[in-house]
Amino acid sequence: MAESSNGPILHVIVVGFHHKKGCQVEYSFPPLVPDAPNECPIGWKYLPTLALPDGSHNYDEDTVYFHLPSLSDPNRTIYGVSCFKQIPVEKLVNRTSDITRGTVQKSVCVLSTAPLYGHIQVKMALITHAYFDEGDFSKVSLLEETYHHLNSCMNGESQMPPQVFIGLSARDFILQFRHKALLLFKLMLLEKRVVFYQSPVQPLCSAILTLLSLFPGMIETGLQQAACVRPSRPMSPIPNFDDSDEPASKFESYLVTKSSSSERIQPESYDLDDNRTVESMEGKSSSSRIDLEPEEEAFKVEETRAGQRQDNDAIDGTSRDAATFALDAEAKLTNNITQIANIDPDLCGMPLWVFNKGYLCLPYLSLPYLDLLGDVNVRGYVVGATNVLFKQKKNLIDVLVESESARIEANDPELRRLLHLTTEDLRFADYITRHVSEPKKDNFFDGVGWEGGDEWIRTQFRVYLLCLLRTVRQADPRQIDHYNAAFVSAWKETSNYKKWEALNNQEINKVEPGHPFAGQLSMQDMKLRLSQ
Repeated sequence: MAESSNGPILHVIVVGFHHKKGCQVEYSFPPLVPDAPNECPIGWKYLPTLALPDGSHNYDEDTVYFHLPSLSDPNRTIYGVSCFKQIPVEKLVNRTSDITRGTVQKSVCVLSTAPLYGHIQVKMALITHAYFDEGDFSKVSLLEETYHHLNSCMNGESQMPPQVFIGLSARDFILQFRHKALLLFKLMLLEKRVVFYQSPVQPLCSAILTLLSLFPGMIETGLQQAACVRPSRPMSPIPNFDDSDEPASKFESYLVTKSSSSERIQPESYDLDDNRTVESMEGKSSSSRIDLEPEEEAFKVEETRAGQRQDNDAIDGTSRDAATFALDAEAKLTNNITQIANIDPDLCGMPLWVFNKGYLCLPYLSLPYLDLLGDVNVRGYVVGATNVLFKQKKNLIDVLVESESARIEANDPELRRLLHLTTEDLRFADYITRHVSEPKKDNFFDGVGWEGGDEWIRTQFRVYLLCLLRTVRQADPRQIDHYNAAFVSAWKETSNYKKWEALNNQEINKVEPGHPFAGQLSMQDMKLRLSQ
């Protein structure tokens, strides 16, 4: 089957549950396999089990997001969105002989070359309801019209962003995981074997994709090879390609493009004198810290303009009370974050190439794919599962995330040490959680969005990541400790960090090194630590 289309939508598919054959394709437009309406291509043999997931019979309707490897390009991922529904057979106008149960369940699935999960889901939920309301599943003209309509109204480039983040609520993610959201964010960088477990399936898939949306550019372009792997032995769920097809080819061309564009950027840092030594920067950093009374938070805010430094030097700190200091510290912090947020992340080497060369992202995975996770060519993965058998495969899991209860399990003591959140990390997590829990809807920041809103949250994590990258490149041990030196050491050994470092982007030097929430210990820090 050739994957060709006039738009991002490749196929519209109906998957049903047969009482003898299980899940099977009942209709596809254009046909998945010519002259074989109920068959799937060999490389997508288990597509029906993804479109109609485990446990779906327990729910009247739901949506699942999944990834498939392209059948024609070893470096491309196909994105699946499937809306499934079940109704009593009494509502059917045309009841066929293969319907033997009291309810009938089917899914309407779309395969796309663009990661427009929520954008497609909103449209397909309406189509699925209309298809079921007909009461006659043989009437497929609506599905053909859907295929043409989606391709006519979707242009892959023009739809990203903002449509790419529809249905991926960063606020809900923070409210669910709270400070653990930062732990999961850092976990993604370590390229471990991570399994998310929850039922029903849509909140599960959304949690994984929302987490990835906190990384700049990850959803838009960072998942291109998220389902691509060359197994050590032939597997029916995975298409086979010739050895001449090298999965890293896209990154290599990207590397050349990025490196050449970086050479055109002036290598001046963000208010950083290139002639200063590391020691002098450390001295300036410590002198700019703000000491607060025990009940107040303290943050280190690096000034970004010489005039601002002179103004601050003229202020007599002893003449202010603690409340004024706290307000001043947060105002400076906000100003610092806003300035870093205005730096183009693309010029800083984003997105990080986490998902490539056998490191997979599969928002939902069905049981027939379980063997794939144990293949030696699979370096690691982030997968979502609704079948309890996945939880029992302890040998295939480094970290298990119970999404519904926000419980995170890591059996390896060394991995737990790597994921330990520092005091500075806890301040950052608390800062976001407080603003999300009590949003100040009257505050709007240029380029940042509503305080406590989705765009604002993603901006905070983007700033955190850029500061982390800049600090690691600076290689100041004291500043690296603020991010957990053990974590940084492990991260520097990963594929995604090595590829980022090879890009040698100079734009990152505009970011002041150090943790944006560094500062003196306070009573509030002790409360944060004890509350975890």
